[in-house]
Amino acid sequence: MGNLGELSPYEARDAAGFVESMQQLKKRSGLTYRALEEQAARNGDVLARSTLADILRRTSLPHPDLLAAFVRACGDGHRVGAWLDAGNQVRRRLAEEADSAPGPSPQRLDQRTQTGDPALVHTSREPLGPEPVVPRSTAVPLLPSARPGTIRLLHGRTAETRTLSRILDDAANGTQHITVLSGEPGIGKSHLLRWLEQQARTRNFAVLVGRSTEFERVPYGAFVDALDDALSVADQALPEKIGSAALDLLQAVFPALSGRTAGGERTMPAERFRVHRAVRALLEVLGSGAGLALLLDDLHWADQGTIELVDHLVRHPPALPFVLAIAHRPRQTSARLTASLARAEASGLLVGLELGPLSPAHAAGLLGVEVSGWRRDLLYAASGGNPLYLQALARRSGAEALAPRCDGATAVGDDIPASIRGALLEELEGASPLARAVIRAAAVLGDPFEAELAAAVAQRGEEDVAAALDELVERDLVRETGRGSRLIFRHPLVRSTVLHQTGAGWRRAAHARAAGQLAARGAEPTVQALHVAKSARPGDPRAIAVLTAAAHQMLPVAPATAAHWTAEALRLLGPDASRHPDLWLLQAHALCTAGHLHKSLDVLDEAHSLLPPEAHRDRARTVEALATAQRLLGRYHEATALLEQETLRCNDLPSALTTALYGQLAAVRLCARDFTGATVWGVRAMRLAEASGDPVQTTVINSLLALAYTSVGDMRQGGSHLSLAHQGLGTSAFDERRAGEYLDALLAAGWANILQERFEEALRHFDRGLAVSRRTSHSHLLTDLLTGAAYASLWLGRLEQAGRYAEDAMDAAALTASAEPRSMALAVNAAVTLWAGNFTTALEDCEKAMAEAGDAVGGSLALAMLGQARLLDGDPAGCVRAVLRAGGGPDLAEFEASVRALWFRLLAAAEAARADTRAAAHWADRAAAAAAPTGLRGQKGFALLAWAEAHLTVSPGPAGQAALNASYAFHDARMPLYEALARTTAATALTTTGQPTAAAAEAQHAAALFSRYGALSSP
Repeated sequence: MGNLGELSPYEARDAAGFVESMQQLKKRSGLTYRALEEQAARNGDVLARSTLADILRRTSLPHPDLLAAFVRACGDGHRVGAWLDAGNQVRRRLAEEADSAPGPSPQRLDQRTQTGDPALVHTSREPLGPEPVVPRSTAVPLLPSARPGTIRLLHGRTAETRTLSRILDDAANGTQHITVLSGEPGIGKSHLLRWLEQQARTRNFAVLVGRSTEFERVPYGAFVDALDDALSVADQALPEKIGSAALDLLQAVFPALSGRTAGGERTMPAERFRVHRAVRALLEVLGSGAGLALLLDDLHWADQGTIELVDHLVRHPPALPFVLAIAHRPRQTSARLTASLARAEASGLLVGLELGPLSPAHAAGLLGVEVSGWRRDLLYAASGGNPLYLQALARRSGAEALAPRCDGATAVGDDIPASIRGALLEELEGASPLARAVIRAAAVLGDPFEAELAAAVAQRGEEDVAAALDELVERDLVRETGRGSRLIFRHPLVRSTVLHQTGAGWRRAAHARAAGQLAARGAEPTVQALHVAKSARPGDPRAIAVLTAAAHQMLPVAPATAAHWTAEALRLLGPDASRHPDLWLLQAHALCTAGHLHKSLDVLDEAHSLLPPEAHRDRARTVEALATAQRLLGRYHEATALLEQETLRCNDLPSALTTALYGQLAAVRLCARDFTGATVWGVRAMRLAEASGDPVQTTVINSLLALAYTSVGDMRQGGSHLSLAHQGLGTSAFDERRAGEYLDALLAAGWANILQERFEEALRHFDRGLAVSRRTSHSHLLTDLLTGAAYASLWLGRLEQAGRYAEDAMDAAALTASAEPRSMALAVNAAVTLWAGNFTTALEDCEKAMAEAGDAVGGSLALAMLGQARLLDGDPAGCVRAVLRAGGGPDLAEFEASVRALWFRLLAAAEAARADTRAAAHWADRAAAAAAPTGLRGQKGFALLAWAEAHLTVSPGPAGQAALNASYAFHDARMPLYEALARTTAATALTTTGQPTAAAAEAQHAAALFSRYGALSSP
């Protein structure tokens, strides 16, 4: 150790001078922060190096216990009493000065700062203390530092802290809010989040804190940062608490859960909502005590997975006292997150806190009494009242602190003034060459970073790196996290500055070293990919393989990231990219699943243009993918034109590819409600399929024809093709190796069974389709399958089951950028909520669906459901208008022929409600005419019910009998909710004809049915 005896603690006249003496004592001891921590432990003291670094960069007196531990660790233990006495003298001197000066006592402020007094929030708008003096030290931290769990002064944020306290109170009482802190860089968002963290902990909330980073887009990055450490020490009962299936899903997102279960449930890309629900269940477990506060910072840099999960939690918050607080810069925030927050604000859930600059008085309080008045005013003017800028400028000495640098410094960001960039660069330049080398390596690795990996990237020994990190911690450029050897940068701007001042060549080589180290450690491709993409040279086969593997691995949970890695692989392939159509299709599929349908179309268009004419199979696959993307966007005419143009090449195409194109045309025409056109293309496809003898294609075409013929009202032909489709989909005939190719068949067969009133069979097809989708990651039909399953369940009266399918459909559709699936999901959810008696929600869902889809299929379904909702809401005229518009006119030609009687009956009921018996009778006749050719019991029930409702007031006796007959028909068709509705109408008729006993029996029967199936209303 150095010569300690020459240093006298009594020379200090104020707190800053005393801390300066402590700094000199450390310097003379020759010990690093790590060594001092270890020496204190050997002495029986507790002196965390992060706490010590915090003490030595502040200008306030340390706690006596910490001071004593520090002096002993430095080897000056025999003078501990002198150091404590000198510290007490400084305290007394400050108190005496405060007695003769206006304003708050510096001693009181100093003591409260040491003890973490929560009452420290300054509420006065007057400057703190007397006229400041020239500072002895300019070591003002860029962000206010604090001991773990303790936040110091929050100047000028009284209103915000009161609001945050109220939000915590509301959460504890069961009222949840989404709290959004917004403002420019350095305005204090992160500091307020830390204050909220402290307050939540004092109320016994479980607290999770995470943030997004600027240069990496790690899937679900903010949530991984918030949860991964907590999960690494989670108890072994976690599978029992959240379920093994949920745990399997979470393993794909959180590294800490990797290997926790032997299995691993497969999730398809568009089923990311299942991952979101698993996270929500996990949060409910972690916050099962007093509640949970989830605090997410820097979400302007959030990856798409994080944004989707935030959106899910906004729409479906955990069922516990819950606080979700996020901080972001509005000008840099993605449109998707902005839209999600706007929806939350419109629903009244969002509490927004837009942070502005500090007032001059609060800025003075932040700078402290050591900054003189003239300098304080200049600093305020130069910083604009931004706390971070104010403190960064205060770190610099002399007049140059208040002027922009003119040395050509590289810009850190458009939002950061040149003077602030200069202040950050000056801090970095003050570090030793070794420390600068290590911080460059750390900046390449990310935020947070591991010390061991930084040593490898910096190409320095671990002891040298440990010393460099101690220096960086002492300078408050990086901070310890308390999580092993992981450290973080003091602020994202520090890392940004380091990276922008590092040469591109050195960065590339550093990324290459990082990639090599990670590969040697056996890291997953997804972990290696970031560094591989930033260091690989064109044509590198290993790099291309790593990026492709990472894309496949990320596709189920983070398709946007998968698309990015695929694009990087294609970039490295260069001119050879055209020889890898599988990569183009993978990128397009990932983009489509991530909701970027227009970008997916661009990729497919480019791939299509690069393929040579003789690449028949690849061209056909690309065209099919293009048509699928067009269909998802509701562009049926464009999809038809594209497919028809490709069929002109049929002479050059193998028969199987031509069959596939014809089948796609049939499917698109069905979506466009051109049922006749669908049969034409389906028949052409069937001829080729039968000629080629391909059983899978034959099954697909039979399913499409079953749906097409049933939709035009040819029940015999539809039934015949449906029987053939069932044979092809049977267990013995099903080719598992080509399972993904059956999806169109399962979807079409499911809907055909609904139209044929075979609801149980329909449900089996939809559920099987969902299972196949999950196994094969083919997700483009997910919303269609879920919507179909919801409708089949609804016909069977299984409201709870229908509601689950509808909710899944809405969550799946929310992850797409297409209005068509979202409107379909909203329409079926409206149908479920109508039977549940929530007319207001049903109306809102229908109106949302119509606004999104317009005249597309989903919009038509929503419009038809809107008619039913309007009738129940007392607007029969609006019902008639909506149904006629949805059906394309009085013939209702745009509804499937096999269900037109249902909609004609609704028109009859609406006209009866308007007391227009003539119009009601007309629609009842149309219902009978539509039902007769189908031979379906349920459609006959609608015709009978329509006649009963149309004639209820003029011929109640026959009307009652017709209603009873309708109930029998609905019973035979296994449509219990409509059976109950018909019995309700019969009860009304029987009451009118003076048969109260019979009326009561029918009413009781109807009520029992409604109750059994969970219906609260009778649409």
